[in-house]
Amino acid sequence: MRILFSSTRGAGHLQPLLPYARALLARKHEVAVAAPSVVSETLRAEGLLHLPFDHPGDDVLAPIWARLRGWSDEALGIAASEIFAGVSAQAALPKLQAAMQSFRPDLVLRDSVEYGALVAAEHANVRHARIAVHSVSFEEVLPRHVDEPLDVLRKLVGLAPDQGAALRDEAVFSSFPASLDAVISSRMRPPFRARVVEAPPSSAPAVWAPADDPRPLIYITFGTIAGSTAHIRAIYRTALEAVAELPVRALLTTGKGMDADLLGAIPANVHVEAFIPQRDVLPHAAAVVCHGGSGTLLGALAAGLPMVIVPFGADQPHNAQLVAQVGAGLALSSPDASTLGATIQRLLDAPALRQKAQSLAAEIAAMPTIDGAIDTLL
Repeated sequence: MRILFSSTRGAGHLQPLLPYARALLARKHEVAVAAPSVVSETLRAEGLLHLPFDHPGDDVLAPIWARLRGWSDEALGIAASEIFAGVSAQAALPKLQAAMQSFRPDLVLRDSVEYGALVAAEHANVRHARIAVHSVSFEEVLPRHVDEPLDVLRKLVGLAPDQGAALRDEAVFSSFPASLDAVISSRMRPPFRARVVEAPPSSAPAVWAPADDPRPLIYITFGTIAGSTAHIRAIYRTALEAVAELPVRALLTTGKGMDADLLGAIPANVHVEAFIPQRDVLPHAAAVVCHGGSGTLLGALAAGLPMVIVPFGADQPHNAQLVAQVGAGLALSSPDASTLGATIQRLLDAPALRQKAQSLAAEIAAMPTIDGAIDTLL
């Protein structure tokens, strides 16, 4: 079979698709990925054919993002309708249609907010499904925001409006465990839940986790792009000050877009790196402090680690709420160093939080693998 993936440019959107692409390649299927040109290096490293499509550009997007105040339902509606199903999908659609004609896929698998591929697949009469890049409970509110712009896209290619029927009929694949991610809407198909099997951790010595240091390791990460965003960057200093006086050691990763000199003085009990694969860190950690991005959150839970989540935006406040509600971690909004330090200590002192994280790890381990999802897809 020929399978076409489609993704927006964000790493958090492309990465959940890659395990499916790898599994299909391993089964000798033909695989291509349609996405903006900025991800070409990532796809080349994966050995994946890249079919670039156009992006509206930051000059077009910046005024729309500027209208978002916090991350309310109104802000979500603006992002979903005007950015993802609006200007981004309209820019992508012509080359997505060209990809349908040149690659002639039998199946389209899309990042759940890359809407151009949905319409291009409908126009070409090709089956399509979506890989949820957020929790499904977060995404179940999206159809009401995007029905109208999707009908605009359908008209552009000569399709009749369908009030979101094609979107609601799609098969959905998610890596979130069901007990964390209850889906309420009866208008969406129940998701197929599959776990990602990570590559084994590196066998190289972890200089940031010496075996003779008995103090618990706190892994602090706020994703790959927070360090390049000036108004968010202050959280790094807050985190450093929060752990400085705690009886712990900490590993802080900044992401490759941040100059470590901007952090200021580094406490003696903290090691700083630009990036380390989380699969190498999590086996050594006792707890995680993070922003609540889906990749970090699912990795920590699969390792049975409780977490403190300091969300910035997008799906992160929703993820923080999910984790706090089930009792696997604690959520904080814009904490100071004293509050964050006390919350980290509370995390270490609360066995119930660790026990719940470990029960979620067991649930994730019992989920089908991506190979099981591929069986269902095919």
